[in-house]
Amino acid sequence: MQDSSSQHEPLWDRFGDLTVWKRGDQRAPHKPLLILYALGRLAQGDRWLRFSDIEEDLTDLLIEFGPPRQSHHPEYPFWHLRSDGVWVVPEADVLEMRQSASNPPKTELREKEARGGFSDDIHQAFRNDSELRRGIARLLLSSHFPTSLHEDIATAVSLDLEGAASERRDPEFRTQVLQAYQYRCAICGFNLQLGMSGTPIGVEAAHIKWKQARGPDEISNGIALCALHHKMLDKGALHVTEDLRLFVSEAVHGSQPHLSRLQDRHGNRIHTPQRETYYPNGEVVTWHVNEVFRGPPRV
Repeated sequence: MQDSSSQHEPLWDRFGDLTVWKRGDQRAPHKPLLILYALGRLAQGDRWLRFSDIEEDLTDLLIEFGPPRQSHHPEYPFWHLRSDGVWVVPEADVLEMRQSASNPPKTELREKEARGGFSDDIHQAFRNDSELRRGIARLLLSSHFPTSLHEDIATAVSLDLEGAASERRDPEFRTQVLQAYQYRCAICGFNLQLGMSGTPIGVEAAHIKWKQARGPDEISNGIALCALHHKMLDKGALHVTEDLRLFVSEAVHGSQPHLSRLQDRHGNRIHTPQRETYYPNGEVVTWHVNEVFRGPPRV
């Protein structure tokens, strides 16, 4: 009996080869987020998604998990995902009869009550195979987002990833980064270890420039962080400079004493690695500021 991946190999290829807008290393997770959202809705029995009904939800996802931008455009993936052979808009013929050659704006998608959903073959495959839905969701998450955000995204789109396979990581990168930072969180100094072997607990090798954005497995693209500060880095709540000064987003708020501890470190140097050659390089720092950090920093 064929397993889900071999039986649906052409389908996997379509989702693995999504045409994602690119300009240098800028992030554009619009299509993956729409697909993940649609998978969550499909699990609840909803095939057709009216743009006017999902516009706010999709915008919220782009704000939460997309790059920091002045404006967000949920209409782009809703319309352009059709070109990947996985998505259909039944009202497309009416919308394409417009005089302008540009994409239909939000207002027109609302007025025409445009709906979107998976193409017939994909809908049938997903409807009959919950593990296939989870597998495609895991593929999209691992291809476009760091592991620290997977659970948050799955929760936001009401997806059950039970039994999810863990991401394969480069053990050498982890070892090199943790050793460079002496097995402690560069921000708070957390460094618990287990047993005689001294196995680190809760300290991780974080990529500054995500692997999903072609960030290299090099020490100068890594920093040792506890699980909490790793997630804050990936969520854009903070960023570090080339000389390892910490800056916290002014969007961060919370209760004391947690916030005050961050504020005390804001603008100051954190724990540095053992060699200057291990410091973050300018290219990865710039990428993180432009594509992840929820600026501006606190004053």
